[in-house]
Amino acid sequence: MPLVRISPGYTSALAALCLLLGMATASSAGQMSGQLRSMNSTTTSSSAMTSVSGAVLNAATGQPVPRALVRLNDRAMLTDHEGKFEFDQFAAAGNAMLQVNKPGFYSGVEGETMSNTTLRADQIAVPVIVRLYPEALLTGTLTASDGTPLPQVMVTAQRSVYNETGHQWYPAGQNMTNSRGEFRVAVPPGDYRIETAFSPRLRGTAKAILPLRVPSGTSSNASETIHIGSGTEERFDLHPRVAPAYMVSLRLEQSAEGGFPTILARSSDGTVIPLNVARTGPDSELRVQLPSGSFTLMATLNMGEISEYGETTVTVAEQNVSGVVLRMATIPAIPVQVIQDSGSTSDKAPPMPQQLGLMMEDVRDSSSKRGNGTVGLVNSPDHGSFFHAPPGVYRLTARNSGQWFVKSATYGATDLLQQELSISPGSGNSPIVITVSDQTGSLYGTTMVNGSPASVWLYLIPAGRSAAPVYTARSGSDGVFSLPYLPPGSYQAVGFENRHLADYRDPKALAAYSTYIHSVTVNAGDKTELEVNAVPSAEIVP
Repeated sequence: MPLVRISPGYTSALAALCLLLGMATASSAGQMSGQLRSMNSTTTSSSAMTSVSGAVLNAATGQPVPRALVRLNDRAMLTDHEGKFEFDQFAAAGNAMLQVNKPGFYSGVEGETMSNTTLRADQIAVPVIVRLYPEALLTGTLTASDGTPLPQVMVTAQRSVYNETGHQWYPAGQNMTNSRGEFRVAVPPGDYRIETAFSPRLRGTAKAILPLRVPSGTSSNASETIHIGSGTEERFDLHPRVAPAYMVSLRLEQSAEGGFPTILARSSDGTVIPLNVARTGPDSELRVQLPSGSFTLMATLNMGEISEYGETTVTVAEQNVSGVVLRMATIPAIPVQVIQDSGSTSDKAPPMPQQLGLMMEDVRDSSSKRGNGTVGLVNSPDHGSFFHAPPGVYRLTARNSGQWFVKSATYGATDLLQQELSISPGSGNSPIVITVSDQTGSLYGTTMVNGSPASVWLYLIPAGRSAAPVYTARSGSDGVFSLPYLPPGSYQAVGFENRHLADYRDPKALAAYSTYIHSVTVNAGDKTELEVNAVPSAEIVP
């Protein structure tokens, strides 16, 4: 490759040119830097800085809550002794998330532990008031009839709750008694019953502690509960029966191989005892412990697509019992069929059964049956969708699936939207026929709290026959809500500033809020507008 020579004169000229270019580049860079600083200054000045302040109050007393943890987006602080907080130099651009929590308090009467509020720009400009609900206390002692303390016995507070599928009991709190038989259970305000566990062996003795329930009713009716308010304490002196326990040996006869049953014992007075079952040899030989008395043993065995149920009676007369036979029988599957109403116009396929949220709620005492008293749908690629429901009395519930709703549900001649389904041992396996329709209407509008648009929990209670006891929606921070697919019919609408679950099928549930109830009718194909004035959180009796 030939060598290129550059003359000294040309070298000097090139150096001068580079110097000039460097100066120009530096000048341009300086100008650009100045422009960027100007832009940043403009951007900063256009983002309005403000101060966000407020207070955290005790919802039961109205007193301030000191040292509550308050978070505003990614910033946090504790309230002062007056319950106040203030975030200065906050960039008020768009909505902000405010979160508040404090040990020993709940954000609402439903037991949420943290308050979450989306603040709009106009709400940031004024002081924010957050109300927290102090916990309630269930305290007392557990002693035998002669006053002897009963230690290490579990005491559970079962809370009566309602949701979109119906009524349930769930353990809101529990505590083991101490050496003096004392217990202390902290719970959200609400309706409760107290239960003590069955202990087949009292420490140091051959006696059992029988379970106890207060109130003693066996119905799932929430009226048979103890109401405890926010910040209050209820004390109970409980005296469960203490009696010798005896061994009951039984043989399980089942048609399916494998599996282990859940066995409950129901006494003659209706008390239900969950039993600890022990194998003594082959799978079919079991042992349980029971006090003296007459009992009905109820066994349930779930093995996927196969479920079995069996009952037998046993009398324990102050001695061990053997030779008890518990015969299991297959629980007939109740198939579910979904058909399309003849008036439907959609060219889309109707929903599958599992998309409708179908449930069967046991209307008898749920704690004496399985779990929370509901039976879910079983879905099988080979056998379709079906229920395995042991003997009981059930209410069918469902939800909408997009544009489809349950127009009717029948089991033979039984209208399941108006009647309960009674299943006895050996019942047949006729199908439940669900008819769905897409002839819906829509409801939209705004929700207000104290005259201003606000995010609200909105509840619509059907006046007529419906598979869903209530329809729920949550409006946005601007108060706007939309329910695009509602079954046609008449509804009562009520809004609450905080989530408020109740038995909306019971007219008494809304008696205290009658001035906030709105009546509305939704027609198929129509868009109905509604403005709802919601119940402020300050008016909720905790």
